Amino acid sequence: MKKVKLKVNEYDKNEIYEISRTFNLSNISSRILLNRKLRTFEEIEEFLDPDFKYFESVENYKDLSKGCLRILEAVNNKERIIVYGDYDVDGVTSISQFMVLLQKAGAIIDYYVPERESEGYGISTDFVEGLKIDSIKADLIITVDCGIAEIEKISQISSLKKDVIILDHHQCKEEIPPAYAVINPKQKDCPSKNKHLCAAGLSFKFLLYLNGYLKIENVEDVLLELACLGTIADIVDLIGDNRIIAKNGLVKINDTKIIGLKKLMEVSGIGGKKIESYHIGFIIAPRINAAGRMDTAKKAIKLMLTTDETEAELLALELESLNLLRKQAEGVIFEEAVNNIETNFLYKKNIIVVYGENWHEGVLGIVASRLTEKYERPSVVISIKDGVGKGSARSLGYIDIFEAFKSVEQYLVKYGGHKLAAGLTILEKNINIFANELNNYIQGECVQDYNEIVSDAVVNISDISFELYNEICRFEPFGAGNPKPVLAIDDADLKSIRKVGKTGNHISFVLSKNGKEVPVIGFGKINMLEKVLAKPSAYAVMLSLNEFNGKKSIQLILQNVEEQDTFEYIIDEEKMKVLNFIINKTKSKIIKTDIFMLVEKLNKLYNTKITAEEIICMLKKADNIQYALKNDMLYIKK
Repeated sequence: MKKVKLKVNEYDKNEIYEISRTFNLSNISSRILLNRKLRTFEEIEEFLDPDFKYFESVENYKDLSKGCLRILEAVNNKERIIVYGDYDVDGVTSISQFMVLLQKAGAIIDYYVPERESEGYGISTDFVEGLKIDSIKADLIITVDCGIAEIEKISQISSLKKDVIILDHHQCKEEIPPAYAVINPKQKDCPSKNKHLCAAGLSFKFLLYLNGYLKIENVEDVLLELACLGTIADIVDLIGDNRIIAKNGLVKINDTKIIGLKKLMEVSGIGGKKIESYHIGFIIAPRINAAGRMDTAKKAIKLMLTTDETEAELLALELESLNLLRKQAEGVIFEEAVNNIETNFLYKKNIIVVYGENWHEGVLGIVASRLTEKYERPSVVISIKDGVGKGSARSLGYIDIFEAFKSVEQYLVKYGGHKLAAGLTILEKNINIFANELNNYIQGECVQDYNEIVSDAVVNISDISFELYNEICRFEPFGAGNPKPVLAIDDADLKSIRKVGKTGNHISFVLSKNGKEVPVIGFGKINMLEKVLAKPSAYAVMLSLNEFNGKKSIQLILQNVEEQDTFEYIIDEEKMKVLNFIINKTKSKIIKTDIFMLVEKLNKLYNTKITAEEIICMLKKADNIQYALKNDMLYIKK
């Protein structure tokens, strides 16, 4: 695991003061705003009050007006419209928006979503063949969350005298498909400043403009809810228009008009709770995605569109079951992938490329995410069937995985995606050379040998308060582009550390200074125990509200720790004698013990007041003792 360096940006004190004075904020909150590149009065005002009055004009989006007018023509002339979309949350919510509005407008409309296993991502050959033989009837095709890379397929459809409107947000290649209209803010000649909209956000802007002509009532709140779901689930930057959609959409979702969404929240155990971005990203979205991963995304679309409570409940329960199947499949592949990585030392590479026979394609992206988190490396996970591999990749901030794939595209059948996530198709025979060349490309990008964590501000224990917590809450919703603020504490004493949780996978401790104490919880951070005990130079934490028995208190959520560059510690010789005594007394050459049990034993038998922190610091400083701490198990070699 790489060492962690905390980066704290420095700002002009006068700039901090002006923001604090103008917006009645603390210096810490002002620094948080500056870290989000918000400096002018207008930028901060819009961030604190993300109202639709700040929504970017659709006139800035190339072809948007042209596409809307074509749909109006199709509606008026009773042309057959098909909305073709991806099978993830972004695609599902985009398709659902078009269906909601255009059905109410009286359009002849249907949707098509490809099957992940048999058709794969993008415009499928089956769909194009269906249009050719007229088994799929359409005069106008609208693609959402796909299409921008489909030059050949769009050309084929256009040759059938059928118009295509593309709404996509993925990276554009040099050549743009020959569609009737292409709405994608990432096009070089699109003047929009909101380059991070997902398909659901683009669809929302598009349909709001279209409804200016259609004038359908009581529909725009539902469109906003769907756009909010897609925006948060697709992990796009929550800035600009995305922030406006997410902030206002969450308000609507908490009083949802979508029966299927209400039932899904109920079966997933969050019915009646205040829904925040976390609930969408980690509870609702996985269940919607499970439909497309394990069965068909049509079930998720039906759930979003149904007005029947009984049908909604049955579909919600089905998605819940599919999500359990997804977890099982994911677990099996993850274990196989980890075994492959460990056996072949793939974690030493700049990028991990791992593959297996007949792995379930629906969970490859999730497995890639888990591998990237575990090994702190970009990861590509590929499933091989009949000599052809289909895979998903996930990256970290320092590597644009789309550009990395572009550098080795000669080995790929096709690929697409963006900076942090991408998909690919590759022949099995090309995987090894693809992996080697990709590794070389990333090596050439000068990857740093440590993980840099940007902290918004250095704070003291005395700064931690309800007032600061409430200020930070004003910056919600948090997500990509607007992460939950990370604070650095570099001057505090460690107290009362212990492992907690059913499996002992979490650590709990107290940070204190000058009589003030603040509790800290590190969820799943038992592997970070040694770093915490070895007098780190700083703790990276987030503020959280803890409620227990009706009492509210502020606690800190541990993210990481920055180790000392040069370890400084003065050994207490009396305590060192006690530790040496028990080491020498043990007959085994290697002592293995739970460190917390060792602390308890030493204090009970020898009437000492030694702590786990002191034990690790003494062992670390001693020249003649070899030790290792793996989670909470301490190994000492005599």
